[in-house]
Amino acid sequence: MSYMDFSSWPRDQEQSFVVFEQQSAESSRKAFTAAIIAGIGVLLLFVGIYAGVEPEHRDMTKDMNMSNLTKKASAPKQEAPTPAPAAAPAAAPAAAPAAAPADKK
Repeated sequence: MSYMDFSSWPRDQEQSFVVFEQQSAESSRKAFTAAIIAGIGVLLLFVGIYAGVEPEHRDMTKDMNMSNLTKKASAPKQEAPTPAPAAAPAAAPAAAPAAAPADKK
């Protein structure tokens, strides 16, 4: 990379900053290399954990009562009986009822 003409300053002043530009480029390169190495290390750690640790095999459904979770086929629902309409008040009889006839045996 050329460290010449990276600013609008005159060349003699610009040359005094070349050292800082080189240091910045070298520092960025080292940081990128360290990040790649750390990423590969974490990847290997995760792959090792995934491959080396066996998951638990617990039967979570052994204590479940499945009969209350399934629909049961039942007889069609019966409608609730409708209440009888309220009887209207009876009108007063015009004449007294006749005596009931005696039973014949």
